[in-house]
Amino acid sequence: MIYQYLPVERIHYGINCVEEQLVNEITKFNGKKLLIVTTNSLLKTKAYNQMLDTLHANQIETYVTCSKQHVPGTILLKDLTDIRQFNPELILSIGGGSPIDAAKILSLVLAEDIQSEEELYPFSENRKEKVPTMSEYLPHIAIPTTLSASEFTSIAGTTNEKDHVKYKFSHLNMTPKFVFLDPVFTTETPDWLWISTGIRAVDHAVETLYTPVPNPINTSLALQALKKLYEHLPRSKKDPTNLEARLECQVGAWLSLFSVVNIKLGLSHSIGHQIGATYDIPHGMTSAIMLPHVMKFLLARTTNEQAQITEALGFSKEANTVADNARIAPTLINGLIQELEIPHRLRDFDVSKESIPLVVKNILTDIRGEDNSFVLGTDDLKEKITSLLEEVW
Repeated sequence: MIYQYLPVERIHYGINCVEEQLVNEITKFNGKKLLIVTTNSLLKTKAYNQMLDTLHANQIETYVTCSKQHVPGTILLKDLTDIRQFNPELILSIGGGSPIDAAKILSLVLAEDIQSEEELYPFSENRKEKVPTMSEYLPHIAIPTTLSASEFTSIAGTTNEKDHVKYKFSHLNMTPKFVFLDPVFTTETPDWLWISTGIRAVDHAVETLYTPVPNPINTSLALQALKKLYEHLPRSKKDPTNLEARLECQVGAWLSLFSVVNIKLGLSHSIGHQIGATYDIPHGMTSAIMLPHVMKFLLARTTNEQAQITEALGFSKEANTVADNARIAPTLINGLIQELEIPHRLRDFDVSKESIPLVVKNILTDIRGEDNSFVLGTDDLKEKITSLLEEVW
């Protein structure tokens, strides 16, 4: 057995840690030219503009490019010529999973001298026609404003707008080197986005627990993540100004996806990737739609693992059997989603029931790519996935 740590060098966490430490991290590289990857909505926030003023006051040049949900390939590369002319020394992403993913893929694009969207996709896990080396790459600093935890992975995805497929890319050197968990930067995140990405972090933790390749580190941290998220997500919704609760949620998201290269995420993620890309549903919402139903679907094969959820959240009774605790777990997660008032049906996003067979093909491709034995061992997989989507419709 072996455990692979991702090449994250430092994680700063705490209220105002960006203000206190960001410039110090940049100056350690003697970096003066910073590529910022963010979204149009972040450009208007107080925290972002204060950070930008501080960078410029310290003679750090910036070039800003904006991404959007699900990282469309055309948007990702629209400023590529100007970015190369700017010749950045560092990348700073700020926002949710989409700009952080976009920064990772731009790092790959610049390292591999990729010139166009067509040249990008052969490097994807979907096609595996070219293997990235990333022998020289720009260090990446991430400031997340949601709970998607993309900043803690070496994986990123972009959506091809021609075939509507989400293409996945992975390389250890795509991992952000430095992460700043600063709740100050989350206070202007829309409530629905904050809460739904919190359920995405819950999804990470749950599917870590029943990964077919478990290890003691990820299992232990996933249980701690669930405890933090289950307690502090409702607190942060009730009082969005509670920075301590928001920081606890950020730490929970971190623990939920710790060195994810050591595990395989499961069916909720595989389905979520594709229904998100096809129907333009945010990934946090896809987790709210799918996770409790997937937990029930896999219950017979993941009884011991799901029982741990009930125990960790404090709902186990002395008379309960392992099977009793396992059956409670999907109900607890569904109850959290209901308490947080997150839309959790496909029809809530104007998805027609007739369109379901069209997305199943892409879901099956994603499942095979994840190579998750719990799922691939399912008889009549296509039929079962179709039934599962009809159930959540």
